[in-house]
Amino acid sequence: MLTACNTVPMEGDFRARASDQFKAADSAADVDAEIRFGREVAARYLGVVDAVDNNELQRYVSTLGGYLAQYSGRSELVFHFRVVDSPTINAYAMPGGYIFLTSGTLALMRNEAELAGVLAHEIAHVREKHIVRALNIRGLGSGATLSQLASGASDAFRVALDQATDAALGILQADGLQQDDEFSADEIGLFIMVQAGYNPDAYSEFLARVSQAAGSDRAQVAQTHPSFVDRLDKIEVIKITHGLNDLDYALLVNRFKAFNP
Repeated sequence: MLTACNTVPMEGDFRARASDQFKAADSAADVDAEIRFGREVAARYLGVVDAVDNNELQRYVSTLGGYLAQYSGRSELVFHFRVVDSPTINAYAMPGGYIFLTSGTLALMRNEAELAGVLAHEIAHVREKHIVRALNIRGLGSGATLSQLASGASDAFRVALDQATDAALGILQADGLQQDDEFSADEIGLFIMVQAGYNPDAYSEFLARVSQAAGSDRAQVAQTHPSFVDRLDKIEVIKITHGLNDLDYALLVNRFKAFNP
C-alpha cells in the first residue's frame, strides 16, 4: 500500500546524517525487559480506553506505522499501532514499540504526511527509550529488573511492577517527559518521516494547527509537551540545518481521506 513513498529520491549524505542519530541496541536482556514492561503498560492503558471500531482504519495506521518503523533503527522490536476512541489530541509511545493515537488527533489531520509525522515522533520516543530511561528499566543489574518484576515470582514483585506501570502512565498522560526528550523526538521523527519519503513541512503544519485548537482540544498535549512556539522554532532550525526545508515530498491527501473521511 505504501510503496509509492519508496519512489521519492533521497540524498545520500542526508541518509548518513540521519543514521548517525541512531544508537546501538541494548543487551538482549534489556530489550526483553523493555518489551515485557511496554506490554504491561499498553494492557493497562487499553483497560480504560476503547480501540476505534474500524478495522480498515486500524490496518491503515498499522501498515503506515510499520513502514515508518523500518527507519527507527530498532529492528529488534515488533511495533504495534492502535487508534483509540478519545476526543483529546495526543499520541502515546509505550516502551517496546506499543504506540497509540487518539481519534481526536486523527480528526485534526489533513493528509498522510501529518499522520506519518506524529507516528514518527512516537517511534522516535521508542527509539530513544525515553520512558525506559526515565524509570531505569533494565533486564539485569541495577534498576528495576523487569525480568524479575514480570515473572510474578512474588507479590512484592507484582506490586513493584504495578508501581512502575503507574509511573509510566503518569509520565505519558499527566506529567510529560523531559523537554529535551520531546525535542529529540521531534528531530528524529523528522529524519524518519523524510527517509520514508514524506514532506516534513506537514508535521510543522499539524503542530501549528494543534496550537490553534480551542480549549480542552489542546489542553493535554500542551500539558505533556513543551510550548508549541519552542517546538516549531526548533523544528525550523533542524530543517534548515539539515537541508529539509522546501522538499517536494509526499503528502498523500486522497489516500488519507479514503481511510479517514
